[in-house]
Amino acid sequence: MVQMLVQTGMRIGECVALRWGDITFSEKSGQALIRSGKGNKARVVPLNGSVRQALAEYLAPQLAVSPTLRAVAAAWTDQDLAFRATQLWRSQKGTLTLVSMDRLIKDFIRSCAQRDLVPEATTAHGLRHTFATRYLAAHPGDLVGLARLLGHSSLDTTKIYVQPTNEQLADNVDHIDLNAYMR
Repeated sequence: MVQMLVQTGMRIGECVALRWGDITFSEKSGQALIRSGKGNKARVVPLNGSVRQALAEYLAPQLAVSPTLRAVAAAWTDQDLAFRATQLWRSQKGTLTLVSMDRLIKDFIRSCAQRDLVPEATTAHGLRHTFATRYLAAHPGDLVGLARLLGHSSLDTTKIYVQPTNEQLADNVDHIDLNAYMR
């Protein structure tokens, strides 16, 4: 779940709502259909290799195959239509609710924070922000692409991810070629 959130930028509510049939999975590519994002807008989000591998490890026991991309992709196409309508993320009691997923993620983040792997203040929504800022760092200026991935209808909403921090501004000013005394 955490990999799905941080590798796609989807909202936690969009993640919990995923059904097996919303996922297109192959060894080399994949995508998730967000049927009803914010504002009831649908979109398709690509799944990179990391999230596909995480899905393979999660889904392999349910498909009774080894947790490899090849084995899960082969088993994926064999699922019947009724199964495709079932919820992707399951708990021991069956249905995984938004509250349950949020609690699981908070527990995971708390565990990681205790080992200094993530800041204590990290949240599920913060994973969305991490995705957005990393996407823009890798693809500077691609606000249109990021807006599409995040399901934003306005670039004004997406612009919050390009607002520099005070530290970034200070570093940028330090590196201006006019800084004659500090070369």
